Amino acid sequence: YLTKEVFDQLKTKKTSFGSTLLDVIQSGLENHDSGVGIYAPDAESYTVFADLFDPIIDDYHKGFSKSDKHPPKDFGDVDSLGNLDPTV
Repeated sequence: YLTKEVFDQLKTKKTSFGSTLLDVIQSGLENHDSGVGIYAPDAESYTVFADLFDPIIDDYHKGFSKSDKHPPKDFGDVDSLGNLDPTV
């Protein structure tokens, strides 16, 4: 995924939090047996380094693309849960 072309596109980019491409790939460089090898140091990394993250996420999740959304949350009627911690 980290081709020379992708590397050249991303090597000078930085998130507003200061995260760089090195921060994203550092764990994979140090842990060759890592399952994925990249991690987002902050939420903005998914956008700034999208050229690297998007194809990996798509492959890892077998087709979950940028346009896909998680289903809406449905925790049911929270008032019917009762006391989850009776010691309080």
